[in-house]
Amino acid sequence: MAWCLLAAACGGDASAAAAGQALADFQAALQRGDRQACRDLLTLESQVAVDHLPWHDLDRRQPLEVLGAERCAGEFVVHVRDPNDGGRPSTFVVVREHGRLVVDLVATAGRHAETIEAAGAVDQFEPRELTPADFDRIRLHELAQPPR
Repeated sequence: MAWCLLAAACGGDASAAAAGQALADFQAALQRGDRQACRDLLTLESQVAVDHLPWHDLDRRQPLEVLGAERCAGEFVVHVRDPNDGGRPSTFVVVREHGRLVVDLVATAGRHAETIEAAGAVDQFEPRELTPADFDRIRLHELAQPPR
């Protein structure tokens, strides 16, 4: 794990290496069973998940192996390998929140979500009243159009 973080730092992107380290720190807190440290290493939105983690099983699992990280559209994608699942590769999202790099479990879950539709599913549109935010978006769209 340290080798990958070192390789990322030598490659010139110290922030990507720090993102990988943030995930490694989160893994270490999980292994120790330190709920507060886990919360501190997560986004505010992700912190609610801490109470729902299988704490009785986490100390028996091997930590994920951090392979490296890359910057991607304002966030970092950290590539990992899960030794508990036959070395299956995966990714985690790490973001900067309040000046600190923290793991975003919500965005991570979103990257791995798969939409499954029932065989007879149909799209159904239901009318609703426009909100002030809708009117603002409409106005911005109008202003962005080239003059005619």
